[in-house]
Amino acid sequence: MDWDKALSRLSVPGLTLLVVGGVMCSQAARLCRLAFGERGDRAVLPLRLFGLGLALLGAVILLDFIPGL
Repeated sequence: MDWDKALSRLSVPGLTLLVVGGVMCSQAARLCRLAFGERGDRAVLPLRLFGLGLALLGAVILLDFIPGL
């Protein structure tokens, strides 16, 4: 299998959104503590939901449901 051809077909924005969204979902508590300090507990759920949305958008772009991206 020619890996160059397979990797050239991947969408960089889709892959980036998928990775960033996955990191935001899995590390939401740590990111909120880092950004907001003690008050970061209230922002964990919205950050996880936002990360999930980014990951889903990245997957949709990566699977080429949105042509041209």
